[in-house]
Amino acid sequence: MDADETMEVGRRTVNLLRAFNVRHGITPETEAPSVRYGSIPTDGPAKGRNIDLEWERMMDNYYSLMGWDRKTGKLLPETLRRYGLERELEDLW
Repeated sequence: MDADETMEVGRRTVNLLRAFNVRHGITPETEAPSVRYGSIPTDGPAKGRNIDLEWERMMDNYYSLMGWDRKTGKLLPETLRRYGLERELEDLW
């Protein structure tokens, strides 16, 4: 396998795992950062920066890049087709 084929296998795997997680209850709401992760650091390079202020924008961007529906967290039909995961269509949609 060359590098492109390896990346394609990795992307397919990530999307198959996402389909599994969605079927088992993962939603955009359950992916919010924990209180500790979302807290404002008191020292270090991120001192005073609050990830909560950027979380929604970051998630919108991430879901868009991944080909997932932002409201439901489901893989979009075209994403499923792109990675040969058509069998998940009926389960998810």
